[in-house]
Amino acid sequence: MNIAIYILSGLTMAACTATAVLYQMRKNVGALIAKMLAAVLFVVAGILAFPERAAGELMCALILAGLFPALAGDWFLAVKEIASDEKRDYRNFGMGVISFGLAQILYIIAFLSDADFKFAPAFIPLIVLPLLGTLISVLTKQIHIEKKRLPFVICYGLLLGSTLAMAASRYYLEPTTSGLIALIGAAAFVLSDMSLACFYFATKIKDKRFFNFPVMILYFGAQVLYVLAMIF
Repeated sequence: MNIAIYILSGLTMAACTATAVLYQMRKNVGALIAKMLAAVLFVVAGILAFPERAAGELMCALILAGLFPALAGDWFLAVKEIASDEKRDYRNFGMGVISFGLAQILYIIAFLSDADFKFAPAFIPLIVLPLLGTLISVLTKQIHIEKKRLPFVICYGLLLGSTLAMAASRYYLEPTTSGLIALIGAAAFVLSDMSLACFYFATKIKDKRFFNFPVMILYFGAQVLYVLAMIF
């Protein structure tokens, strides 16, 4: 069964790379199809990984549960790129962030539960790391975020940082292969969303389509790593 999980993981990365290429070519409908294929593939990989899990059952169940709102988030943000007006764009953006926020909450609880609900205070600064990067970018006028989108960015940034902090604390308290894979996945998630912030909000970059490559590869790489963390 592990071979099937590895194959699905590889296909996920191939589909996400195709997504970035299609966005680069301004073929948004094709990119939507490729992106949703990648999202479905990592969910199927997660479903197959759960019975084969080597890590804690509760953690694996929560990671698996988190893949589904992430799938919904992928849909909303993909549809956002073909939205016909500002209202629909904003609605899909909001629903996408909420969906991903729910996924992050489940990942946070997953990593915390696998550390017996213990947390190393030294990793508290990681919680605000994504927001700090955003704040610096705003103050230096590298990005501009509309006021109506700012609450979504702040709340999601805190959740993203909390996931990274919990994954780091979990690995520090119990250094396992599964914990290391999850930590790398959490870091990839942060880097992906920092790239996404540049894609959405950067003010001094003329052609932002290049950011689709780090956004897609790091994001889907993070989800694949979370799946693999279940079986190590």
